[in-house]
Amino acid sequence: MQSLEGRLHLGLSISLVVLIGAAWWLGHNALHRSTEAYVLSRLQHDAEALVGSLRAAPAQQFTSGLNTGMLIYNQPFSGHYYKLLTTERVYRSPSLEDQDIAVAPQKVGSVRDWKADGPKGQQLLVRAAGYRLDDRPATLAVAEDLTPLVAVLKDFERLFAVLAVVGLALMVLIQRLILRQGFDRLRPVCQDIERLERGTARQLTETVPAEILPLVRKLNGLIRVYNKRLERSRNAAGNLAHALKGPLNLMVQQLERHGDQLDGDARALCRQQVERVRALLERELKRARIAGGGSPGTLFDPAVELPVLAELLQRMYRDKGLRLDCHIGTTQPLLMDREDLLELTGTLLDNACKWAVSRVHCAITTTNNGIRIRIEDDGPGCDETALADLGERGTRLDEAVDGHGLGLSIAREIVDSYDGSLKLGRSDTLGGFSAIIELPIQQMQNPPSTSLPPPVARQ
Repeated sequence: MQSLEGRLHLGLSISLVVLIGAAWWLGHNALHRSTEAYVLSRLQHDAEALVGSLRAAPAQQFTSGLNTGMLIYNQPFSGHYYKLLTTERVYRSPSLEDQDIAVAPQKVGSVRDWKADGPKGQQLLVRAAGYRLDDRPATLAVAEDLTPLVAVLKDFERLFAVLAVVGLALMVLIQRLILRQGFDRLRPVCQDIERLERGTARQLTETVPAEILPLVRKLNGLIRVYNKRLERSRNAAGNLAHALKGPLNLMVQQLERHGDQLDGDARALCRQQVERVRALLERELKRARIAGGGSPGTLFDPAVELPVLAELLQRMYRDKGLRLDCHIGTTQPLLMDREDLLELTGTLLDNACKWAVSRVHCAITTTNNGIRIRIEDDGPGCDETALADLGERGTRLDEAVDGHGLGLSIAREIVDSYDGSLKLGRSDTLGGFSAIIELPIQQMQNPPSTSLPPPVARQ
């Protein structure tokens, strides 16, 4: 059983059953012992009264029982009986009539208690004691029927069993309510985790039970460290690109001024490598501009982010006069990290804008399993043999175009990290390159589809 609440329910329920069962058993024994002790005290009183009557009257008169003053021993099968054993003969109470009770002689001063079967199925409690009468040993046994008292005890035990079952059910219900209320105090933590996933919270609440407060504080510390490291790494990439851009420009200028001192091949090789490094830096700066100033862990809202991204790309490729159409099938945030999806869509859109002639189309729609992103252009595209190589780190189809092959491989890594799929091919509508991404992520809600007009580039 993996549920903590279920294990607590099971353990406490078993404890209650054992406790109530032990209480019933102890109560059962205590009631029967108390009842027998009460009956034995009455038998002791009757025995003393009978012995007193016997000592005050001749033994011959004791057989009738009339001189005892206790008429109940004269009524047939009254449930009260006695039996006197002397050296001469055996005397029985008239209530026994023709029945008998097995009694063994007892030593003077000794007492013995036992249960025996009586007349008409009666359950007798017998007390026998040894006495000295007229300087002769005698044994007097007094018995009483326990059947009426046992019937009362059984009725009480049945009532107690019913009350115990009802009480057990109530205690289990109360226990369940107490546990549920206790676990409800953990609900704010679950809600904060959902808000963290949606990007509307920065840490978990610490208004929690003292038992899990250290765990929550540790998690908050890890979240803060993660956010700081992520932000530092992203800032460091942009800062490094900015820091290296100046020295690279200086190197290019020096090559232009003093390049005639090198032969043609060496000069071309140096310029090619410098341009390659510059392209890498430009790409990192472009990623930094695309990512913007969002906090790590916030969600991607297509209705807000995609038009801004499209406008930024149109400004970057202003000389081409591109028309970038966006279709958004949801206006709610997606349960995916904003920086990841910005980098994914930004990389693919940048690649499409780089190769497009005049049109780029981007569509984000919902599916049964998650989200589909489709990006296509009207560029030259690529043949089937080249599609298999796309996405491998460093692979490029045209060295003459400014850029490098890291974009598609990084996009594939992001898609793989979300257990998605990336399909590359030729666009059926625009005729150029096509990239289709399937991501098993969720929306916060499912609103109707909306279309956005193409953004207008700022001049």
